[in-house]
Amino acid sequence: MLRDTGGSQSVILSNALPFSPKSACGYSAILRGIEMGYTPKPVHMIHITSKLVTGFFPVAVSDELPIEGVTLLLGNDIAAGKVLPSLEVVQVPIPPDSGSESPIFPLCVVTRSQARADSDVRIDDSFLSSLFEKETGEPEAEGPTTRPDKLDAVMKSTSNLEEVKTVAKTARFTDLQRLDPTLRRCFEGLVGNESTLGLGLSKNRNAQLFIENNVLMRRWTVPDEESNEWRHVTQVVLPQSYRQPVLRVAHENCWSGHLGITKTYQNILQHFFWPGLKQDVANFCRSCHTCQLAGKPNQTIPRAPLCPIPIVKQPFDKILIDCVGPLPKTRHGNQYLLTIMCTATRYPEAIPLRKITAPTIIKALMTFFATFGLPQIIQTDQGTNFTSNVFQQVIKTLKAQHVTSSAYHPESQGALERWHQSVKSMLRKYCLESEKEWDEGVPFVLFAARNATQESLGFSPAELVFAHTPRSPLKAVKETILNTSESSCNVLTYVSRFRERLHKANQIAKRALENTQTGMKQRYDKTATYRQFDIGDQVLVLLPQPGSSLNARFSGPYTIEQKLSDTDYVIHTPDRRRQKRVCHVNMLKRYYVRDSPTANAPHSSETHRSAAIIVRDVVVDGVEDSGLKTCPMVRLTARLANSEELKNFPLRLTHLNTEQQTDVTQLVQDFSCLFNDVPTRTTVLEHDIDVRDAKPIRQHPYRINASKRAVMKHETDYLLQHGLAVPSCSAWSSPCLVETKSDTPRFITDFRKVNHVTVPDSYPLPRMEDCVDKVGSAKFVSKLDLLKGYWQVPLTPRASKIAAFVTPDCLLQYTVMAFGMCNAPATFQRLMNIVMTGITECSVYLDDVVVYSQTWKEHMDVLREVFRRLAQASLTVNLAKCEFGKATVLYLGREVGQGQVRPVLEKISAVVDFPVPTTRRALRRFLGMAGFYRAFCRNFSTVAQPLTNLLSPTRKFVWSAECQSAFDCVKALLCHSPVLCAPDFSKPFKLDIDASGVGAGGVLIQEDSEGINHPVCYFSRKFNTYQTRYSTIEKETLALLLALRYFDVYVGSSHFPIIVYTDHNPLVFLSRMYNHNQRLMR
Repeated sequence: MLRDTGGSQSVILSNALPFSPKSACGYSAILRGIEMGYTPKPVHMIHITSKLVTGFFPVAVSDELPIEGVTLLLGNDIAAGKVLPSLEVVQVPIPPDSGSESPIFPLCVVTRSQARADSDVRIDDSFLSSLFEKETGEPEAEGPTTRPDKLDAVMKSTSNLEEVKTVAKTARFTDLQRLDPTLRRCFEGLVGNESTLGLGLSKNRNAQLFIENNVLMRRWTVPDEESNEWRHVTQVVLPQSYRQPVLRVAHENCWSGHLGITKTYQNILQHFFWPGLKQDVANFCRSCHTCQLAGKPNQTIPRAPLCPIPIVKQPFDKILIDCVGPLPKTRHGNQYLLTIMCTATRYPEAIPLRKITAPTIIKALMTFFATFGLPQIIQTDQGTNFTSNVFQQVIKTLKAQHVTSSAYHPESQGALERWHQSVKSMLRKYCLESEKEWDEGVPFVLFAARNATQESLGFSPAELVFAHTPRSPLKAVKETILNTSESSCNVLTYVSRFRERLHKANQIAKRALENTQTGMKQRYDKTATYRQFDIGDQVLVLLPQPGSSLNARFSGPYTIEQKLSDTDYVIHTPDRRRQKRVCHVNMLKRYYVRDSPTANAPHSSETHRSAAIIVRDVVVDGVEDSGLKTCPMVRLTARLANSEELKNFPLRLTHLNTEQQTDVTQLVQDFSCLFNDVPTRTTVLEHDIDVRDAKPIRQHPYRINASKRAVMKHETDYLLQHGLAVPSCSAWSSPCLVETKSDTPRFITDFRKVNHVTVPDSYPLPRMEDCVDKVGSAKFVSKLDLLKGYWQVPLTPRASKIAAFVTPDCLLQYTVMAFGMCNAPATFQRLMNIVMTGITECSVYLDDVVVYSQTWKEHMDVLREVFRRLAQASLTVNLAKCEFGKATVLYLGREVGQGQVRPVLEKISAVVDFPVPTTRRALRRFLGMAGFYRAFCRNFSTVAQPLTNLLSPTRKFVWSAECQSAFDCVKALLCHSPVLCAPDFSKPFKLDIDASGVGAGGVLIQEDSEGINHPVCYFSRKFNTYQTRYSTIEKETLALLLALRYFDVYVGSSHFPIIVYTDHNPLVFLSRMYNHNQRLMR
């Protein structure tokens, strides 16, 4: 035992004690190691006796500790009060009476009976109980079985095996043998009366089948060892229902060591036999989840044949971009190198930078483009600075094509990566020789590299770009020795010779590169193996471990969703931050799935996912001659006109079967009037603007640049052409402006002053949480979006005059409801509620219409009714933003469907990538972003307490180590992709609450059809200053009261009694206490 004064969580070795589900606390603690990575560890309740502390305490269990010879690290949570709270991640909350949570709680004393009951070890708690499921019933053919790696107790002696023998009834076993069709030939192979005791000979001379005590047995002799009697083995012939448990014990059990096929087969032969044993052993070992993840020693993935990179003809038509660093910081503040290379001429460029953010890189690229021109193709890796919206917008403005290399495959940019090795080596030598900083030597290194002959091309990059060799120091020495100078010529002669020389040099370089690539491919393919996968195949992917990018291991299994080429595939990785990623075939190996449901290896919680859940959509352009090309991951298709979308509509229904595709296509064709290219006007209501007796507000147009003015002119022409606005003589006028969002300029009217005098409309919008709860449990979800929804609501004549707007070119007034009007959301929600009233399986939030149901027939009936209502109201649907019959959809900032609720990847990425706050305002922004998903965290308020304390204006803003730890913990929580269960109000709810010294927390739980508990929603709140001085029982009671108030929207309408789980049982204590505390009784 070692006292760790710097650790916030106590940790014990997994082999120090016989841990079991009885001691499990039901949650995991997220630990951060020396490499600054995060890993969840299960927490168990153990009894500790030491000079510092004595009693039962929750301790995290780890397979290894950083100090050899130490089995327990005693942290601050036990020995010195919890300094930094640890995250308690609950995948599936389990009530205390389920047998998986320790029934022992911290008390002043532990009785002898409690200690003796806790130390008892029973055979039915171990893995051997899975061999014989029931005493009288048939072993289960389906459902999960007990995993060998989750032993409830350690077998202290082989005497426990005698207890197993009493479980298996001989009569029951013999019946299974005789009824098993696979053993029919074994009984037929017996010679003589099979019912008599004795020996019957089989046709195999090395094996003899016989019956003993009515049990079919087999005596087997090892080949070529017949003379040795001790080599004879007596085997039990097993029926089908006993084979999988035996295979698990022989291979997956911790005493078996996950041996290979041959050794596992030999071990089983010492005791058991059945027809097809070796093939079953081979299939079982090949499909073992642990063996496939760990692999064999020195086993590597066979590499695929080499695909040469297509040769680009024109210089600087395609360039490669990457970053090097961080390097030692110079006195100029430079830490990075932005490297650029032309793929046609191998011309390198290196620009020292202080930081490698997207704006800094763009500024450096503009300097390069000003010299060499704009490229047609820009290839980068998948770094966030290259995939950011700012960088994408610049690329789009330059009319260039952005190509990204596949993840963790630097060979896609092999030429540039090789240049990185050379430039770092040359800069290191320059600094060593000149004793100067590296950024001062970049020009000299570039000059040397550009004048060096490139082996693949046969020319130097400078010759291919400038058609001559720049004057170097060597050439200057030569001219000095010979005392010569180059002859002069006129301009026409020079240009003619220049073009001819440049043309010939590029042709020769192209042929040299083709020859080099051909030879390289021949040498590479000698040891290559052609492998391919199909869509839907399951594979293991070699990926870096979360939190430790330098350590890689196989993860999965993951599903292949798209094949881009013979070497690149789109992989669905639901347990990673990026749900989709492009992977090279050299990172993949096939995953073998066991045929039988009972034979499937239980997967870890990190990789087990339901195959029925469609998590995200990825749009991939495909493969061109220039190599792999991917577009940014987006959720919506391009905003084309409805007429264009209708032409390719069947391509968007590939996730449905043929019959379902026909149903949706026919529905769209029957209501083709809903899919116009121009928004229509509804006949249900009109929007009015009531300003009472306010005087007309007249404003001047904003001054804008020429490009934005052209955009504004185009928008006003569109409004006039389609009757959305008309020329005006109104006394009212509001200015306009153009804002760019998501690469698309938006025409906005500034109605702020008009809104200030407008009488507000109090019509309510639905609560987002209620909408998500309704949709979450559906199996089929369709999402509809209206085309320019506000523009489909006409204005009254009075409102039209007030809605007049002015541009530098004209004065117009809207005839439809415009964006920016303060009462527009209320009017539009009123319209949609009127149109959709009475449809129970339809949820409407402004222009987002979601249809959800449990069966396909119900789904199509509701969709048809929704389409009929929309057609009667003369509304237009934006087909480009619609989704039909999906398992999950993005709705109101969450991913819902299939009974689950998930956070959105983009929002999680924004929180994870958030920099360390330096001001109180930045910290408030971070907590607001992270708090959007606090319903997914059990103890969010406790973990974030150091951060929330900094928000107090009376406290000086000082970022301490405690704040940094809390900041990292909040990010780590969202990285674990929490999942919630959608509530089912026809089932009872359970409530699990707890309180700490600084806050209270609770989780609303609901049981599924299989009896497994799932979290519905989490709740946490930090105590006020006066509440922190409450006693323990008062804090526990307050936690219960706060949780009931928070979850009242769920439990308030439930007809079932609510089961409350707590480790202090405050309600029972209140009913028994002698002196009633008035605060507690209230």
